[in-house]
Amino acid sequence: MRSFLSIGVLFLTCVLGAGSALGGVPDADSWEIDGEHSTVGFRIRHIVGFVPGVFARFSGEVEYAPAAPEKSQFYILIDSASVHTGVPARDEHLRGPDFLDVEKSPRIIFASKSVSKGEGNVLYVTGDLTIKDVTAEIRVPVKVLGVAAHPFKDNFPDTKVLGLHAQFSINRLDFHVGEAKWTQMGVMGETIDLTIDMELLQR
Repeated sequence: MRSFLSIGVLFLTCVLGAGSALGGVPDADSWEIDGEHSTVGFRIRHIVGFVPGVFARFSGEVEYAPAAPEKSQFYILIDSASVHTGVPARDEHLRGPDFLDVEKSPRIIFASKSVSKGEGNVLYVTGDLTIKDVTAEIRVPVKVLGVAAHPFKDNFPDTKVLGLHAQFSINRLDFHVGEAKWTQMGVMGETIDLTIDMELLQR
C-alpha cells in the first residue's frame, strides 16, 4: 500500500510542484486513506442479475476543509490489477485487453478539479477520471459522514478520523471497457455502479 501511494505522491509532486502532494491547500487539513477500513466497490448488470466486485488495492490523499469545503481536493489511485469478483477466471479476463488492460494501464486515477457544497453534508466533487486510454470529467456526490477523535488513543495519539461515502455510476463504453456488442447481446450492461466508503486519518 505504501509503495503504491508513493507513486501517486511522486506523480503529484512532479505535476503540481513543491509542497504537499496536493499543493498544501490553505485552510485545509491533509488526510490519508486508512486502507484497512475503506472499500472501493462496483457492480454491473449480467443478463438479469448483478455481478459485484471490489478493487482491493488503492491509495490517495485528501485535503478537506470543513469550514470551506470548496477548497478541498481529492486524489485517488486504484490498482487496476487488484480487481476481485470472487471468480479467478473472470478476474483474469477483467485484467486483460478486453476490459481493464492492466499491463498497459496499471492504474485508475481520479483527480479533483473543483468542489461545491450541496445540501446537508454532501459535497459535489468534479474531477478527471482516467481509465485505460480515456480521461473524462465526472461529478461525484460525496457524503461527509463526520469527523471524530480516534478511540484507540494509545496506538493513534492525537489522530482524527474522517468518514466519506460516495455512490455514482459511469458508462463503461465511455472508457473503452468491454465492447458494445455484449450489451446488445444481453450479456452485460453498460452502466457500472460504484460505491466508495472511506475512513481517512489525520495524525
